[in-house]
Amino acid sequence: MYLSKHDLLQMNDEWLEELPAEHLLKVSKRLLHDVKVLQDRQNQTPNNSSRPPGSQAPWERSASSSEATQETEAEAAEDDASEAKAAPKEAYTRESAPGTKGKKSEKKPGKQPGSPGYGRTQKLMVTDTCEHHPEVCAVCGSSISVGSGVLAYTAWDEIDIAPLVEGEIGLRLSVTRHLLHEGNCASCGHDTRAQTWRAPADGLWDKVDLGQWRLVGPRLAGMIVLLSLRMRLSRARIRELLVEMFGLYLSTGVIDQTIREAGRASEPLEEALVTDIQQATQLHIDETPWPESKVLLWLWVLVSSHTALYLIGPRSREMVENVLENLFLGTLVSDGYVVYRHWKNRLRCWPHLLRKLRGLAESSDARVAGVGQEMEIIMKNLMAAIYEARATPPPVPLTERHRADIERLRQLCESHREDTHNTLHQVAREFLYDWDVILRPVAEPHLPLSNNAAEQALRHWVISRRISYGTRSSSGSRAYALLASVIETCRRRSTSSWQFLGTVIAAARQGLPLPALPAIPLGV
Repeated sequence: MYLSKHDLLQMNDEWLEELPAEHLLKVSKRLLHDVKVLQDRQNQTPNNSSRPPGSQAPWERSASSSEATQETEAEAAEDDASEAKAAPKEAYTRESAPGTKGKKSEKKPGKQPGSPGYGRTQKLMVTDTCEHHPEVCAVCGSSISVGSGVLAYTAWDEIDIAPLVEGEIGLRLSVTRHLLHEGNCASCGHDTRAQTWRAPADGLWDKVDLGQWRLVGPRLAGMIVLLSLRMRLSRARIRELLVEMFGLYLSTGVIDQTIREAGRASEPLEEALVTDIQQATQLHIDETPWPESKVLLWLWVLVSSHTALYLIGPRSREMVENVLENLFLGTLVSDGYVVYRHWKNRLRCWPHLLRKLRGLAESSDARVAGVGQEMEIIMKNLMAAIYEARATPPPVPLTERHRADIERLRQLCESHREDTHNTLHQVAREFLYDWDVILRPVAEPHLPLSNNAAEQALRHWVISRRISYGTRSSSGSRAYALLASVIETCRRRSTSSWQFLGTVIAAARQGLPLPALPAIPLGV
């Protein structure tokens, strides 16, 4: 039988000092027993208990988790407001994570070098043809007219979703045979062959080609991206769906290449997304852990009313500065992470603060619980007043109407900023450090009180991370963030994301300028 919270609330320093020696010894033994039990419970991991692997934070899954914990505690102590979230270890080794068994494998994911390959066995019925002719002689530059000895020297088939017909429902697949011709120059007699466009190699997109010669057409590619990112289907599940629904056989390798290529094709759109974000009047921001193979990175989201921008990278101020620079003049809504304090025009998320006050109110220390309960009541009263002011503007400003509550909250924070209770003094310092930012909605009730917009924009991708365990390469992370940005922005602008991606991929494969982002709907 352990000491209950009701028991602990009655115990404090004064009570212990007044206990006779023999009773103090009994209480000490009882407390020692409970501490040992709680210590064993705190040290439980998926390796030594029935706790599921998902119960651990990503940075706790590395072999040096104790080291990470020490660093976390040191960083929290240095932060006078203690709101900075624990910076995790950069190295994240999946093989060393709790719950893994056996010797570390040296094999890389995917098809191994030297293993036998397989060619296409499915016969496709061609529904259309597209001829590509050389326009000028490769030697003398003279024009080559179609029909002067022009011959097809090679071809490829492209499977795509047929253009949608107005009034019809459902999708149809088409197979277009692209014929590459060679032509004879009348001036010099040289035979010139038509060539497909192909983007030059890019170090940021290792092993990701972009060009016209593709089995998967642009609209089908947009659909595959939608199935992968928005519907959270694995490559194998997408392959199964294409077979079941369309009778189309594509390898998982082709599907993966299609998704990466779509990411590279969408890269120029990032500049337009950044411009929209910089011009927003109100911007919500948040971040969540994102593993990339053996490195733990973070998935960032910056979201306005009609634009969402996702980034994958380290958890540093530079990630935000590279996007906002000095061009963002709107209001930044965030949690208390120390990085965001660089922007003066910002708002704090009240639900984050209320959860911390609820933690204090539920403390087993009666003194701390009393302070937490009083602070929580004040914040809830202010929140209710703000919501009421939005519906019916008060005759007297809320800052004047609730001056006593605000002064009492300030007094509580000042009196406990050096408190011996670690959590209490951290919360008190946090309030004092961000005092004007936290209480700004009291003077301006129309301002948002929560950062729900950013958290909701991350929720879908957090579930995806739990399914896929993140990404495996820098190009995969880059493609994922770009495609997530385009898909979410299309959703916010009431546009079909896969059809828009189809037009983007079609233009990028020919080296043409990409279409502009979908327009913001009128009246929204």
